Amino acid sequence: MAPEAAAEALRADRGLAPLPSQAPPAAPEESATPAPKSRNASGKKRIGIDAEGGAQWLTLEPGLEFGEFRLEGGDFRLTALRIDPEKFEFELCASSADGKGPRTLDAWGEERGLVAAINASMYREDGSTSTGYMRGAGHVNNGRLVDRFGAFFVAGPKTAGLPAAAIVDRDMPDWKERIGQYDLVIQNYRMINADRRILWSPGGPLYSISAVAQDGEGRILFLHSRAPVEAYAFAQQLLHLPLDVRTVMYVEGGAQAGLLVRSHSLRREMGGMHAPSLLVTGNLKAQLPNVLGVRRKDGAGQPSAATVAAPAASSLETAPADR
Repeated sequence: MAPEAAAEALRADRGLAPLPSQAPPAAPEESATPAPKSRNASGKKRIGIDAEGGAQWLTLEPGLEFGEFRLEGGDFRLTALRIDPEKFEFELCASSADGKGPRTLDAWGEERGLVAAINASMYREDGSTSTGYMRGAGHVNNGRLVDRFGAFFVAGPKTAGLPAAAIVDRDMPDWKERIGQYDLVIQNYRMINADRRILWSPGGPLYSISAVAQDGEGRILFLHSRAPVEAYAFAQQLLHLPLDVRTVMYVEGGAQAGLLVRSHSLRREMGGMHAPSLLVTGNLKAQLPNVLGVRRKDGAGQPSAATVAAPAASSLETAPADR
């Protein structure tokens, strides 16, 4: 866990005592902030956009793109992995399912043959149970819905015609029906809702962040800032960048916040940092109990040299507060 970097609201989810003099980062879901207007081309430097006005993306293989964007206010970078759900499938890797205990992102990737992985969610003091509802591949890690968690990552549709993966926003009137149509469901805080409104309070501590989002074309984004950043500022800059984010789901903060890329053209494991001192507190090999993994779909095979970039299952039980 990341008790030093997470805010009081997140610490409470794990049963830990609050840190002194720290404001919780999460705002109530009702206190929405309008999205800032997009940057225009009149004189302002466009962060994360190349000289021709396009997004700076590196295609690792068909349907998998890697980008790094400079964040305003310092020499910080946002790492983004953009995934096409038509070419890749998503897997919940939960230590509670196999009893082998937490593993590093790289160990999960090696064991499961993953192309990429990110934190699935925050977790409780038992070191295994997700703070929000979580199930996948016939295994239920946490069968309790949390009222204040407004985002659900879903994958593995049970019927044809549904998106292969998506983020379901709790503001949707049929959200409960929608999540019931998928085999994999992971619930977390919303940072930004489907209307591109920030659902997070300004202020609070700085910490590394991992997040999962969906863009306007239905692609899934794995997002990571290793440099500690205020959560509200992180969300604000996401709306300025050429990512076209819709619902953005917070999945972890602090030293445990990670992102793994294991494509043929790029292999990288990123971890978080300690906010107060900007020193690495765990290391890049933090042990994680629950990981959201990405794999090539059956029949997709290995990408050819021409397409690889150059190196560079349960009923719902509602918990009213779940603290």
